Amino acid sequence: MIRIKALGICGSSRVGGNTEILLKLCLNEFRRKGADVELLRLSGYSIKPCTGCRECLKRGECCIDDDMKTIIMPKLLSASIIVIASPVYFNNVSSYVKVFMDRTWSIRGRLKDKVGGAIVVGRGYGLAQALQQIHSFMLKHFMILCHRGVEARGFNKGEVLEDREALRLTVELANRLYEVALKVAR
Repeated sequence: MIRIKALGICGSSRVGGNTEILLKLCLNEFRRKGADVELLRLSGYSIKPCTGCRECLKRGECCIDDDMKTIIMPKLLSASIIVIASPVYFNNVSSYVKVFMDRTWSIRGRLKDKVGGAIVVGRGYGLAQALQQIHSFMLKHFMILCHRGVEARGFNKGEVLEDREALRLTVELANRLYEVALKVAR
């Protein structure tokens, strides 16, 4: 029996906020289909920024000893599906997501063929740009993109629940990612 592992990366510092609401909806769909799921809140981990030292080229791993190296990277490498969810800050992903993405330089090539998806939440402006940043990150890692992603509108806590299209697209995203992950695993 094929076991799918889905990892949700939450780039918001607001526990239970709009970004996390949609990410949990996505992860619950995976769970409903039988996947093992895990939610990582980046704000709860110690992740130092990449220094550009290039030691990873010599060592084959990042030389910065923090939660990114010891906890998050092993989870990324063992996942079948990776969904990154971020609030939109200044037309881009949150700083948590940006530091996370930069630090994966040391594992480039090792996320190949993992199925990736993206969810972004904001007031309306910058949604497309933030989504593009996550998709570009995934393509740089040769991940498989099979859904356009979710652009959701919400500002105050819980407001995203009023965005019916975002709710529908989040379920659609989960279903499509799971379907493709099964095909990749075969």
